[in-house]
Amino acid sequence: MRLELTDQTALRRLPWADLKAYLDAQGWHLTERIGDKALVYVPGGAAAEPVEILVPTRDDLGDYASRMAEAVQTLAEREQRSALAVYSDITTSGFDVVRLRAPGEDADGAIAIEDGVTLYREAENLMLSAACAAVDTRRNYHLRKVTEATDYLKSVRLGPSERGSYVLTIFSPVQPRLGGQQRLELGDEPFSRMVTLRLADALAAARRAADSAVADNAFDPFDAAVAEGVSANLCEAVARLAEAARGIEIGLTWARTRPAGRRNQRFQFRREVAEVLREAASVFRRSEPHTDERLTGFVIALDRPVEQFDGSATLRILLGDKPRRVRVHFEQAVYPQVIRAFQEKLVLSLVGDLYPVGQRWELRSPREIRVEEDQDTDAVGGRSG
Repeated sequence: MRLELTDQTALRRLPWADLKAYLDAQGWHLTERIGDKALVYVPGGAAAEPVEILVPTRDDLGDYASRMAEAVQTLAEREQRSALAVYSDITTSGFDVVRLRAPGEDADGAIAIEDGVTLYREAENLMLSAACAAVDTRRNYHLRKVTEATDYLKSVRLGPSERGSYVLTIFSPVQPRLGGQQRLELGDEPFSRMVTLRLADALAAARRAADSAVADNAFDPFDAAVAEGVSANLCEAVARLAEAARGIEIGLTWARTRPAGRRNQRFQFRREVAEVLREAASVFRRSEPHTDERLTGFVIALDRPVEQFDGSATLRILLGDKPRRVRVHFEQAVYPQVIRAFQEKLVLSLVGDLYPVGQRWELRSPREIRVEEDQDTDAVGGRSG
């Protein structure tokens, strides 16, 4: 069936660079340039009959829309698809496309409104967590506080739901790669591409970690996956998507204007995996470091006698309204203050970064250290060891 695209406004808005990128990706060959007005493309391989596509290279030409319509229709006939389907593919040439497919939709492709709201909300959290991981890999993020990630999200667009099932599409714009550019390292890619590459790596790592965690009854696989972009935020977003959609399929298609050097990718998360991912998110958050914390506590032990003190000590502090033992290593310049606080059972006040290490805590980079003469023992859990 011949289905023509006749919307002149839509055709005039279609960037010629996206048409060129589509032809390059589909194996067509540039054979001629017509001044600064057009490029002539022919199909690769042995064509049954001579055919060419004229790509206008100026959108101010009077016949721009008609030339684009001819190009789309020629491609539709050769690919045995509708012109509208070809047009849709060309319009995404400059985008990395993330597709969230809900296999649990009704027979007519609809889903409950509450589940739909969850899909849209968690799709945003999924992209934001990947953007945060592209800036810095961490176990947990305060998503809205990573400026580069929130700025990136302003450029992301939601596409129309695709027919045949409930599919939410996300368009992430990518700068085109110029013809002479070599394949770049991850750190040299534009930020938007770094985000989608990180998303792909993190989803693959989360899928593997979930399987390994169940098999080994251990959290270690998730901990090891942090370097690949797995975080509490990503785990929680995928878990909620899988619950709302009764399983979720996440696909990534790379922009034709900037080849990614890897195949399009697809990841499936069954609804049963959501529970594992939620637990991983919970563990990540419980073990999140506390940076720039102002703490007060008692020095309850020195690793060595006073005359041989090397800076390593144990403090008793309140953390989350619970008394905790914390390991600290002090610089030599503050040894006298630490020893005095220990010997006289005085409160030590300091700022540092608290890190969970197994079942214990370590305080790193202690600073702004002072001995408190007036003490409130209840505020630091008492003096007992």
